[in-house]
Amino acid sequence: MRCLKTQTRLLRFLTVSAVLLSVTCNPSHASDPVYGGDIKVAINSDIRSTNPGVKRDGNTDTVLYHVAEGLVAFNESLQPAPMLAETVTESEDGKRYDFTLRKGVKFHNGSEMTSADVLWSWERLLAPETGFRCLSDFNGNAPNGLKIEKIVANGPYSVSFYLNKASSLFLNRMSSFQCLAAILHPDSVDENGAWVAPIGTGPYTLEKWVRGQYVSLSRFSDYSSRTDPESGLTGEKKSYFDRIIFQIVPDRIAGKSSVYAGNIDLVYALPLSAAKEVERRAEHQKDVKVYHQNTFDWTNLLIQTQDPLLSDVRMRRALAHAISQDMLSTFTSFGYAPPNSSAVQSLSPYRALMPDVWPEYNPEKARALAAEAGYKGEVLTIQANRKYSYMFDNAVAIQAMLNAAGFNVKIDVFDWATQLTNFFKGDFQLSSFGYSARSHPALVYDNIIGHKDQRPSAQWDNPEAFTLLEKLESAKEGPEMLDVLTRLHVLMAEQVPVIGLYNDHVVDLSAADIEGYKPWPFGRPRLWGVWRSKEGEAQK
Repeated sequence: MRCLKTQTRLLRFLTVSAVLLSVTCNPSHASDPVYGGDIKVAINSDIRSTNPGVKRDGNTDTVLYHVAEGLVAFNESLQPAPMLAETVTESEDGKRYDFTLRKGVKFHNGSEMTSADVLWSWERLLAPETGFRCLSDFNGNAPNGLKIEKIVANGPYSVSFYLNKASSLFLNRMSSFQCLAAILHPDSVDENGAWVAPIGTGPYTLEKWVRGQYVSLSRFSDYSSRTDPESGLTGEKKSYFDRIIFQIVPDRIAGKSSVYAGNIDLVYALPLSAAKEVERRAEHQKDVKVYHQNTFDWTNLLIQTQDPLLSDVRMRRALAHAISQDMLSTFTSFGYAPPNSSAVQSLSPYRALMPDVWPEYNPEKARALAAEAGYKGEVLTIQANRKYSYMFDNAVAIQAMLNAAGFNVKIDVFDWATQLTNFFKGDFQLSSFGYSARSHPALVYDNIIGHKDQRPSAQWDNPEAFTLLEKLESAKEGPEMLDVLTRLHVLMAEQVPVIGLYNDHVVDLSAADIEGYKPWPFGRPRLWGVWRSKEGEAQK
């Protein structure tokens, strides 16, 4: 038996890359932690629901991982580690995972968490009618074929998950906060199974959601914290603030001004065009702090390979030859974001070991390939939105490059909700898009490879890609994993089902009196372990 305690046995090869760049401008010696008060955090749109892992987006995830927790979670090194579980043990054949639960963990309604709650929560997630965003990761319908065959309670504090086959990535999938596999109390739904509100185990409870305005969370006084050091989304979580208020500020530049004015305490993922300005303010006026972080977020141009024009691989290669990732990342990220055509993240040590295979920037070759494919100037449409300014800026840059190479390109600008709906339906020709951070390159491929008739948002529907994705499921970290990832990247460069652009760089901004805040490669804020200095609290 192999045991996972406070550090996982998985992904040790990746540990060196966990936090390649994390810089705070205007650092100060942290004051002693202070309990009390509120922190106001700007989010650029309303949450989609309060139902973890179901109707979700990035803002929804960010709010809800302060409220709900899973059996395991990613630590600071982006490795899965125990959260509500005390230990996790994997069988020798890799087909059974035994979770010993922490005792004394309280739900927000005062009930103690037991194995019965774990069974109820996972049975609900695995029921198709729930709409769990990552259901296919666990029910055998994804190309990797992984399936939870049964879940068994071995007593009040022990649960076993039985898989149909060995999986080196099972705990990574279970740790995903995009598909937060939260352990919830059954009273989170009504007697008919309809969603009511999350009764979780997190350091904060859902206090109020005023749609279109704000979401407020209040500190859970009976929170059962882990005792090992704070790390990522696990370890000790000390909730210093009485309340967290996620204020909806659609324009992040307006959020920046609100931090200057003292009305907002933190805005994350500022437009990179504002980076130099906020750095100067931090240096000279010293009333703000600036945080830089390279992330695992991957920005790209989606291609609908079933489109009559784009089903021809020569057209897709022509588009790839017409786009320079170097020029584009310089234009839209001001040189902060590392260009990257691959689904293997720039921060991953695997990326440095892989051949840099991708259609080179060559507009003349793009013209020739397009002509060979029979392109006669038909309109190509890129979908974009203004909520995420980098997606719109990328679309503008791509349009200019494609037009220069002889393509007839227009941009359709939608609100983000519509563009996201179109993504899930596969209803686009080209789409300026971005995937939020996944902990492991295999999970990025897992997100883009799939059967379009089952998952229309899948970018890459190809039998050879399916075979390689299945090999990733059981590949050992190191040379074996590198070999499969390299073969996938080479195949993607040949077939061009998606055009990777760069891995995002984020700039966060806080008031100068905020202490303990740390960015990380997932690019989203964690607000436990954060407090306001005594001087700042007195001013408030």
